[in-house]
Amino acid sequence: MKIGIIHATCNAVPPLNAVFKKLAPDVTVLNFVDENIQYYANQISGIDDKTHRDFFNITNTAQESGVNVIIVACTVLTPIVESIKPFVKVPILAVDYPMLEKAIKNYYKIGIVATNAPTAPATKNQLEKLAKELGKKIEIDTQVDTQAMTELKAGNETEHNRLNRLAAEKLKKRGCDVIILAQITQASAEKEVASLGLPVLTSPNEAVKTVLNIIQEQKSKEVKILQYTSND
Repeated sequence: MKIGIIHATCNAVPPLNAVFKKLAPDVTVLNFVDENIQYYANQISGIDDKTHRDFFNITNTAQESGVNVIIVACTVLTPIVESIKPFVKVPILAVDYPMLEKAIKNYYKIGIVATNAPTAPATKNQLEKLAKELGKKIEIDTQVDTQAMTELKAGNETEHNRLNRLAAEKLKKRGCDVIILAQITQASAEKEVASLGLPVLTSPNEAVKTVLNIIQEQKSKEVKILQYTSND
């Protein structure tokens, strides 16, 4: 079984791969990285037609490699996963969807910490859309610290984690019930942020569990098809 993961930063590769190694060591993980997607999104403060084209191209590359499931790990791209689904033959999942769904079902005032500027509004929009679909009322607050990402890219994980905690602390003071660390790259800060005493949600664990369920469903379908063929 092969899983394709689409990234827009190299820093997101180790955290998600580590969770797969822990929960599903027999699964083959292929990483597809295009850092220009995130760079370009930061330049224009959002997404446009070029972003959609770049997303389609990297998704098509992943699909042609023969993967069974695709995870979109870039939170800049996750809001437009639905638009790409008609062109993809394999299941494709936004990495943060399971995390956001869990937050909405269990908490009211949700705090989002992001270290990439476009991620905060994108995640907020996704929460609002999903909450409407689920018939849930929520409040959302955001806190962005781009310096944390700069520190992480420079190899200063300790400072990155500290800045994430400071951002989360501000959200706690403003009355948030739960903290979402919006990007995979923030996973290393989970323990330090949790020291504030609030629940902390990160996307890698929830996404991998969901993908493993998808794989199990695929295997069950294959077994049923084989059984049906044998009976014929």
